[in-house]
Amino acid sequence: MRKTILPLYLLFILQCAAAQTNMRKSPSQSPYIPKISTIFHKLGDRIMQIKVSQYGDAKNIVYVNLHDDEITAVNAARKLLERDAGILIKIENYKTRNIKFKLEGKYYTFDPNRIFSRIGIVQTLTMFGKISPKAIDEVEKFAALILKLLPQNPACIIALHNNSNGKFSINSYLPGNIREKDARTISVNPDEDPDDIFLTTDSILYRQLSGDKYNTILQDNEKAKKDGSLSIYCGERNIRYVNCETEHGHDNQYQQMIMLVADHVEKKDTEEVIAYNYRLAPAAVSFSPKSNTDILFGEKKVGLIRSVTTDSSWATVGKLEVTRDFPLYSNMDLLFIPSPVNTPRFEVRIDPTRQKELLDPLKTIVSIRAGH
Repeated sequence: MRKTILPLYLLFILQCAAAQTNMRKSPSQSPYIPKISTIFHKLGDRIMQIKVSQYGDAKNIVYVNLHDDEITAVNAARKLLERDAGILIKIENYKTRNIKFKLEGKYYTFDPNRIFSRIGIVQTLTMFGKISPKAIDEVEKFAALILKLLPQNPACIIALHNNSNGKFSINSYLPGNIREKDARTISVNPDEDPDDIFLTTDSILYRQLSGDKYNTILQDNEKAKKDGSLSIYCGERNIRYVNCETEHGHDNQYQQMIMLVADHVEKKDTEEVIAYNYRLAPAAVSFSPKSNTDILFGEKKVGLIRSVTTDSSWATVGKLEVTRDFPLYSNMDLLFIPSPVNTPRFEVRIDPTRQKELLDPLKTIVSIRAGH
């Protein structure tokens, strides 16, 4: 594990990075004070509480705490939100991990991070002993409420988690272990505690965080087990997600890690990607594109469709981003390839017979056409 006391030079770097982000407060300004709203939800005979804390006006980064016993993670997120602004969504559950409720005289228990698909709800209720169609419906309504609280098209969802020593770690994803098939690729730093990890649905974040020498997993969004977890839900919908997780009590380590991932998300527009406006002609295809869908060149991810909306002519418009080492040129075509079976995809293709000129991201509206 990293030292609990940061070297002075690292503190200086972190302070400089914080000062460069417009959304953040300068050291002379007061911290953001959260506006807290409480949502009450009837789950069987029990009244559940979900607290939504809005720090400042920013809604691009959403922090989600599903397990109420993971205090190390929540404390670190609150400190960061006082500096950066954003949203914290937190389930209140008497400082316990799993949720228990009574319905028609019977008690049911579930893991609140296994409820974002019906099959996940069935699995988690079964694991704890009792299950019924009405109990499944009750939990499904609770999950729908949590998802409804998420802002549309967030820049990133950051899940706040802690674990116990040796029970869940980077080792779980190594070949031959229980979560091997859930990972597209992993990066292991033997100098780090194996319990301290990042798991992300996004290959750009994976490259950044693994490059920072942390234990990092890139989830296989197609092949990972459909267990109802929030990471699977986000992966299936191309939502940028990262689970920041350490062992309980690793306070300083968690603070460093969550600051790092927030810095990467905030600085991506100026340091990691080039942003363009795009337009997809109306009625070009029968399948609507989704935000945060990968843009591929062959099998390599080179960017994302960051936002999706429609203009007055019913054309699909929005923002797309490509990595800085893959700018767009005039001899490139961007295609939207729908599929009734597989996830629709965006592809870049190059026509070597055309003149190659660099497109100006400030002036160009990239035209996307339907392909096959």
